[in-house]
Amino acid sequence: MGLTIDQRFTAAHPKSKELWEKSLRVSRGAHHDSRYIQPFQIYTSHCLGSRKWDVDGNEYVDYTMGHGSLMLGHAHPAMVEAVTQQIAKGTHYGTEQLLSLEWAELVTELMPAAEKVEFTMSGTEADMLIAQLARAFTGRHKILKFADQFFGWSDSLLVETAPPSDKPAAGRLPPITQEALSGETVVIPLNDKAAMGLALAKGDIAAFFIEGGGAHAGATGIPPELVRSARELTKRYGTLLVIDEVISGFRWSPGGYQSTIGVTPDLSSLGKMVSGGLPGAAVCGKAEVMELLAIKEGQAERNRYQRVMHPGTWNANPLSGAAGVTMLKMIADGNPQRKAERAAKRIAAGVNEKIEERGLQGCMHNAASVIHMFLGTCQDCDRTICLDTNKRPLSGAEVALNKYLLQHGVHLQRGAIGFVSAVHSDEDIEQTVEAFGRAFDEMIEDGILKPQS
Repeated sequence: MGLTIDQRFTAAHPKSKELWEKSLRVSRGAHHDSRYIQPFQIYTSHCLGSRKWDVDGNEYVDYTMGHGSLMLGHAHPAMVEAVTQQIAKGTHYGTEQLLSLEWAELVTELMPAAEKVEFTMSGTEADMLIAQLARAFTGRHKILKFADQFFGWSDSLLVETAPPSDKPAAGRLPPITQEALSGETVVIPLNDKAAMGLALAKGDIAAFFIEGGGAHAGATGIPPELVRSARELTKRYGTLLVIDEVISGFRWSPGGYQSTIGVTPDLSSLGKMVSGGLPGAAVCGKAEVMELLAIKEGQAERNRYQRVMHPGTWNANPLSGAAGVTMLKMIADGNPQRKAERAAKRIAAGVNEKIEERGLQGCMHNAASVIHMFLGTCQDCDRTICLDTNKRPLSGAEVALNKYLLQHGVHLQRGAIGFVSAVHSDEDIEQTVEAFGRAFDEMIEDGILKPQS
């Protein structure tokens, strides 16, 4: 009998295994859920362009790409130069600085919603700030969201992001019914237009959050006409429309997802690309809403009781600003995004051929330059947008696929999602498609996947 995949994985990554075991003494091992791999994590030594290398010397075509931050690949020379020059000037000033102004100006030039900008440190913080702004502006408390869509890990927005939700989750998050509340968050079924209309018509929703491109960066998409309907209804009922562009912002286009579908929200959260691969995020939106953050001279009562406070040690940090300004200038013409999306389409087409040749259940589709791998039954997917809200994944298949792909030099996030960059080459694409084919063959041989008769 041959070695199991876990045995082969362990044999190829002895140093990573050693570091993993050492890490468990001081932490949970992984410091981000999406890095989790069974039976242990790989430890990266360095990255360059479209490639990464682990501590055991294994080389990978990388599609984790800073969880979507790195449209220009790892260690792009212009990014390295910008951050290197800035670090010699200081990393934290304790005052405002020129970079934060230039950074904000670039955001307002590119993003339709951005009349004004406020920087945060993470996408989670950006969405938390948006919730506060919406409540202060409307005088209402409730937040509306679709099930399965993700807006960071704050209590009021984390509910119903990972079905099934029939039991309470840790952290005092309750089980979800069609209209359950957690900290006055109303959750409606994903992409349900009727439920959306009924919820908004009650007139008590401060903000309606929609994830740009659909749930989990388009793993389950959202029809653009539904977002247009949301824009009309939120205006009618006095609710602020929020499009979360933490992933889609600047990746779908220089003006984000909102620009590609022609819908301008009241507020948007930005992350990932906005800070060029360094920590950083932002809130942008209508000036009349963003004005609630302003400190006004001689208005002590207003500043204390009507203003939305926004402290944060690392907001608009100079290093993040240097990287963000450089990134936004380099992607402003849209050429990197178009190149990355073309590559994503080629990868999806190639992988789907491998699936069909083997008679497997599953598919890959792309949402802009994000590729989504699904193994299981899916009924409403034309391989350009997946709208199946009831798709059933094959148990354990994606977790296993991740290990098989790593054995063949390709790294996707959890084996399910990949962020394609403008520097992924023809050679990378060919290697990736062939790696999927070999991984599928081995998974069939090991009994994990079964061709359909």
